[in-house]
Amino acid sequence: MDSDVVECWAMWKGIILVKDLGIRNIHVEGDSLKVTNAINSPGEDKSVIGGIIESIKAEIALFHKSICSHVQRNGNSVAHALAKLATSLEEPIRWIGDIHPALKNLVTADIPPE
Repeated sequence: MDSDVVECWAMWKGIILVKDLGIRNIHVEGDSLKVTNAINSPGEDKSVIGGIIESIKAEIALFHKSICSHVQRNGNSVAHALAKLATSLEEPIRWIGDIHPALKNLVTADIPPE
């Protein structure tokens, strides 16, 4: 499966989860410049991933405040590790409030200093 399709699908599912949790502000990051540019573009996306891009735009529009930004792949280490962990799971799971032990060091290192 194309990496842009996978990134779009994961982003869309994450946005829906955040919305379902009642969070009103969202900052979405992705390491595909093609995807983040398409989401930030005001026009309709008619590419192969256009359907998912338009679904993401529709979901993001429901938030009080939203940002979608591009990050380099090395700045996306938590998402990469989470995706790798997900491939080893037999069923989907959610961690609310707790950080999975396999990700704790990465998440801690990703939090900006105050």
